[in-house]
Amino acid sequence: MVIEVSKELDVVRIGIDRYSLKTGLKLKTVMDVSIQVIKEPRGFIRIIQCIMAILAFSTTAGFSTECEFSVSCGEGKDDDIPVEYEFGYPFSHTELNVPENCDEKNILHLILPFDFSNAAEFFVATGVMSFLYTILILIVYIFFHQSYGNNPKLPVVDLGISAILSIFWMAGSSAWAQGVADLKYYLHPETVFKFLPICLSEKNSHECDTIEDGSYGVLNGSLILGFANFLLWTSSLWFIYKETVFFSSEVSSEPTQNQSDKGIGKV
Repeated sequence: MVIEVSKELDVVRIGIDRYSLKTGLKLKTVMDVSIQVIKEPRGFIRIIQCIMAILAFSTTAGFSTECEFSVSCGEGKDDDIPVEYEFGYPFSHTELNVPENCDEKNILHLILPFDFSNAAEFFVATGVMSFLYTILILIVYIFFHQSYGNNPKLPVVDLGISAILSIFWMAGSSAWAQGVADLKYYLHPETVFKFLPICLSEKNSHECDTIEDGSYGVLNGSLILGFANFLLWTSSLWFIYKETVFFSSEVSSEPTQNQSDKGIGKV
């Protein structure tokens, strides 16, 4: 294997010698690895997109929090019955065990009828797809940069996929923002009280009190990352568009128009 490095062009040329068992001939495979694109906005922004996508979907997929409330069955604190319930991704259902009443020891197993999984899963799927695509396109930029420059279809496909992912980030972040707002309201203990018979008893109207209403700082961060990804992917469209035939045709037509304008002014 022979490796040649060009410092001016930031290109590493790798030549691999191999032998064909059928013909016995010596064959040589040459591959140019260019890191020049990493120094350009088109390549550098891909690295940022990859990191931001990981942060966005990981903060949502790895989220979980816990809420707690107490059921007061007497005048003293020792008579309070603590009830805890935990929920997290994919937010499809929340289960909790609550006493049926204060006189009996029967425990009710309840499943709250709230499902926020559609918005959460779409947001996470957008992040995963963006992460995988940035890895794939960086491989193309670095290892197949000649094919990317010589094949006019590749930049157009790159532009189209990037535009679709930009739309996905906008739709996913907006839907998930509404999902987080609904999640905070419907899974708050004060709202959960409305579904618990022991908290709705007319004899003991003030027997349920909130102790912990959950922590949502990580989810708020995921929303910020989601909209930041939308801005990042949208801004990258210009740099990808400059690599397409559409931009090159516009640039090549400008000198022709300028020359025709000068010719009209001559007498």
